[in-house]
Amino acid sequence: MIVSFPHALEDFHYGDLARLGIALPFAIALLIVAYAMQLLGIALTARNTRAAPLLLGSMGAIWCVGAVLVHGHDVLFAGADYRHGLISKLMEVLIIVLGAAIAIVALGFVRAPRSMTASTRIGTRR
Repeated sequence: MIVSFPHALEDFHYGDLARLGIALPFAIALLIVAYAMQLLGIALTARNTRAAPLLLGSMGAIWCVGAVLVHGHDVLFAGADYRHGLISKLMEVLIIVLGAAIAIVALGFVRAPRSMTASTRIGTRR
């Protein structure tokens, strides 16, 4: 969220979602839902539930794929005058890379036997 929020504000400013036919109020609602799902995933992680990595991994994949579809061409081919320059491209690359990494790590947790998941109690053996 630390990277995606300023990037989302930039997307709203430049009208990227409007160009895709997504109205600003709906785009804001989607962003709120995405952040709510991420916060729920974090809360579920703190409770050591099996749903947590599935939810967080799904959100990571959505961020990654969405960023590639919306900004992939710009990341590869836009010049130095693109938006706010290098920082704009860096935020887009971070969203892609971090989203993919979260999805891959979460997949490992989802596929792992229950005994391999982390305990929330300090000093508790599994």
